[in-house]
Amino acid sequence: MKEISRYRASAIHLLISGCVGLTLFALFWFVWYPAPMLIAIGGHEIFLLIISIDVIIGPVLTLVVFNTKKRSLKFDLAVIAAMQVGAMCYGASFLLEGRPAYVAALGDHFQVVQAVEITDQNIAKAKTTLPWFGPLWVGTKAPTGRYDTDAVRDVEEIGGGRGHFPQLHIPYESMASEILEKSKPISALIASNPGKSDEIAAWLRKHNLDANTARFQPIRIRASEFVVVIDAKTAAVAGIAPFKP
Repeated sequence: MKEISRYRASAIHLLISGCVGLTLFALFWFVWYPAPMLIAIGGHEIFLLIISIDVIIGPVLTLVVFNTKKRSLKFDLAVIAAMQVGAMCYGASFLLEGRPAYVAALGDHFQVVQAVEITDQNIAKAKTTLPWFGPLWVGTKAPTGRYDTDAVRDVEEIGGGRGHFPQLHIPYESMASEILEKSKPISALIASNPGKSDEIAAWLRKHNLDANTARFQPIRIRASEFVVVIDAKTAAVAGIAPFKP
């Protein structure tokens, strides 16, 4: 039986690592951090680190150490595999903890709430669990009890809001009238983004909308500002667009 060369072993390793990397990319980009959240939150840096270790460094190390005559070959490959799995698990768990859990409507703007920003106490009070398959779009109501009122005020002072309290979440559709009333026309979006009218029009066409059938509200994702485009009649969310509000 012909021995496997180090180049073939490295290529096989690269193929396996590439499949793992593509799977992770699909999960993070399309499920846990739908665009543009991965980049806006900063998770892409950790993701790139995971990919560099899993897809690049691993196969390169295999190329270096692979020699069928080495007695320690199995041990060397096991160490490389353990390093890859460890790096992948650490990075993935870190990103999962910081994943966007909710996109909360506050009436005149939207707010992205990360899983790590929600306390176990508030989760228990809401009698719910954090979503695992992408952020949920929710509405919010004003706090009534003293605890929630004080807690929301404290969170607002550091840039948070009602969206950080699952017990204050309500169905998004129940806020449709308020959201529409406080939304802005696409003409205002064009005015805020000089030279990008064609890009805005193209984004709307892609989502089967135009300047007459869509409106928008601002959304802040960490330090980045984008807009949520909604249907002008129903307030149904079309998506998050990469334009300044």
